[in-house]
Amino acid sequence: MAQSIAFDRAAEYYDDTRGFPPGIEQNAAKTIVQAGNLNQTSRILEVGIGTGRIALPLAKHVSAIHGIDLSPAMMLRLRAKQSHEPIYLVQGDATRLPYADHSFDAVVGVHILHLIPNWQGVLIELIRVLKPNAPFIQGWASNDTIFKALWSAWRSVVPDTEATDVGLSWDKNESTLESLGWRVGEAQTFDHIYTRTPESFLHQLENRMWSRTWRVSNESLALGARAVKEVIARDYPNAETPIPVHEQFVAKPYYPPI
Repeated sequence: MAQSIAFDRAAEYYDDTRGFPPGIEQNAAKTIVQAGNLNQTSRILEVGIGTGRIALPLAKHVSAIHGIDLSPAMMLRLRAKQSHEPIYLVQGDATRLPYADHSFDAVVGVHILHLIPNWQGVLIELIRVLKPNAPFIQGWASNDTIFKALWSAWRSVVPDTEATDVGLSWDKNESTLESLGWRVGEAQTFDHIYTRTPESFLHQLENRMWSRTWRVSNESLALGARAVKEVIARDYPNAETPIPVHEQFVAKPYYPPI
């Protein structure tokens, strides 16, 4: 049985590779607030709170954020950045939430269900801890696939058995929730631009800095990196030249079955 993916190994570099560009994090917080119709009285739970890249800017918009995560190392990074934000942490499993029934005005989860094999158990727990008609706000980032050819090269040689998600695949997320009776609300978005180099893409891949590489064998990783290098040599005259990436952050509410 696959286990939920904990991010202890990523704690040191997580903010550098997944964090928003300076100043952008407040826009992400506002997008979540709008999607969930949150206010200064809202009591929130974030599943997979990690280093607080969502919770810290969101905290100024709500009364309190309770966060749960498998990784103590990630939450220690949050504590190091926290000042007076009302954020309360628990190290634990999202399939066994240590909170009372109907105690939250919203639950936030950003890129989380694909990391949890028992995602069904998570949804059952969310229904239990959410107040009536309160939303599960999912957040994610999508970009203009500027490096689509690099990812395609990687996927062409890495076996599906090693590259698949352990939980609910993102492309099946919404349809699955709808089939289980969840109602999909209106998405809120904001767009921003950052830069990235093909060389940094390869570096992060080779050094297993993305969770999708953690279960890949050394042999498959080497094959994938080689395929990516071939595309970089073909398509990018200078692999160290920064390339603008247009990204959209999306926050969408999902309301539990009645």
